[in-house]
Amino acid sequence: MLDFLRQRAGSWLVKIILGAIIIVFIFWGVGTFRTGQKNILAEVNGQPITFTEFQTLYNQRLNQLRSLFGPNLNDELLRRLELPAQVFEDLVRRKLMLQVAEEMNIIVTTKELQLAISQIPSFQTNGRFDPKKYQLILRELRLSPQEFEELIKAEFIEAKIKNLLLTPIMATTEEAREWYSFENEKLKILWAKLPVSICEKEVKLNDQEIQKYYKANKEKYKTKLKIALTYYFLPYESLKKEIKITDEELKSYYEAHKKEYTVPEKRKLKHIFITKKKEESEEDFLKRAQEIREKIKSPKDFSKVAAKYSDDPHTKDKGGELGWVTPDEIFPNLREIIFTAKEGEIIGPLRTPMGYHIFLVEKIKPAQTKPFEEVKKEIRKKLLEERLKSFAWDKAEKLYDEIVLVGGLEPWAKKENKKLVTTPLFSPDSPPADKHITPEVISAALKLQEGELGSIMEVPGGILIFKLAKKEPPRIPSLEEVKDRVIKDLRHQKALELCAEKARRILEEARKEDYRKVFKKYGLTFKESDFFARKDIEVSGLPQEVLREAKALANPGEWLDTPVLTDEAIYLVKLLETKPADMKKFEEEQKLLKDLLTRKKREEAFNDWYKNLREKAEIKLYHELPKI
Repeated sequence: MLDFLRQRAGSWLVKIILGAIIIVFIFWGVGTFRTGQKNILAEVNGQPITFTEFQTLYNQRLNQLRSLFGPNLNDELLRRLELPAQVFEDLVRRKLMLQVAEEMNIIVTTKELQLAISQIPSFQTNGRFDPKKYQLILRELRLSPQEFEELIKAEFIEAKIKNLLLTPIMATTEEAREWYSFENEKLKILWAKLPVSICEKEVKLNDQEIQKYYKANKEKYKTKLKIALTYYFLPYESLKKEIKITDEELKSYYEAHKKEYTVPEKRKLKHIFITKKKEESEEDFLKRAQEIREKIKSPKDFSKVAAKYSDDPHTKDKGGELGWVTPDEIFPNLREIIFTAKEGEIIGPLRTPMGYHIFLVEKIKPAQTKPFEEVKKEIRKKLLEERLKSFAWDKAEKLYDEIVLVGGLEPWAKKENKKLVTTPLFSPDSPPADKHITPEVISAALKLQEGELGSIMEVPGGILIFKLAKKEPPRIPSLEEVKDRVIKDLRHQKALELCAEKARRILEEARKEDYRKVFKKYGLTFKESDFFARKDIEVSGLPQEVLREAKALANPGEWLDTPVLTDEAIYLVKLLETKPADMKKFEEEQKLLKDLLTRKKREEAFNDWYKNLREKAEIKLYHELPKI
């Protein structure tokens, strides 16, 4: 199961952990909480999907998309992604999996969840599970531990169902051999290229055609919303000299925050980790752990016993060496025992959900408070940073008031001899290369009217006071404005149609006659490739879409049934020769291929199984999904 979670490191669930912004987005009424029947959005085989479940998952997915796309995530993109429908289907899948799990008596134990969560890298510090980090990340995600565990549990359940259903499905050696033979078969092709530019010379256009094409494709020429900002930037750095911090203030802070400068007690540990065998009873497990403990006659024996008996692959070869640890890095149920032991004491065996542990406390470094002189600079820097932002905001608010009183940024800048910056017009999804124009600033600017002053905003390195200098709404330009583009596009479209028809005629003739004479007749040259394998992803001079079609050819002398159309040219393709795959390396790659084919077969089988499950399910939707 843990391998499954690691393989799914790029899935939406793990990405949620890495998200930075949580967006509260409530459908069907802001701030309302439904109970009972009113909270039911749909039913899957009689089991409800609630509005709350939908909202929670939708918020998580929306947050993930905002982290991924930033300001480029607009309403149009959200509509194309059909996020509400995706979220609903995921909830349906989750319900169906829970129902199947119940029928198959599949459960996820607390121990499995604990072990899985403890091994997620985002919750670890120096390779160990960090409970404080776990709580902090969940707090930032606005998830309770129970909600997060439910997400993990859903993944676990699907993984266990897959494991039960798909384990019998295996690729055979013969299938791997056939696949290897096919993928490594060598092909040699020829291709002739009919450039669209040649056909463009033959295209004649009249005003009626141009107008008709423009009317049918107006939306294609619609301009994007464009804005320009004028701003004054107040850098933090310029204000540092105005902030005075006395030695008395530094000492006062030190005395009030001594805990911050106290280095916690550290202990250097070695450990032996013992896991339970499959058929082993709890009583036998404890007995085996005690027998291993008895083999340690003194601290000097610990490393040898750890190397021989420990089940921890990371420390086994180092004699069980864990290094220096603080109380926060130890599981709560072990913390008091380990941090009250004496130096040189051997502790254990101690039981945890993962197994038995035996510890050696090698050395102890007592907690100590750093002297004032050692941390004086650090405190000064901290107080300066804290006061700097507050000071800068106070100053910015005074400037803002002055700007409003004198009638705007420009009159104020002229009066105070300050420098303003005005950006060129830009589309919000293509901002200028200006570190002060952040996604947050753009988002705030989009809510303003042209000429309106925005709110004071913090940006990298300081405070920004800005106004929306200009706003050009999206519009459909007149034919006169875009006539050159329209003519170019229409000419290209007609040229493609003309070339495609011409290429079909050439192909018919090439099949009946000597293709060399036919190509010469139409002024086409052709090229022959070197031998390449079907698995190759690149052939020099050949576009990917043409190569993809060419790989479908099987018999030497065979032409592709239809010419391959690209944006720039039409291609005619013929298979000249094939060479059988060299099977010498098959034995080396056999295991890898069988694993690959097994995964492919299992994936296809599971998709078919789920499709059948979904089609048979009775799904009642009581409310329309929200439109973006």
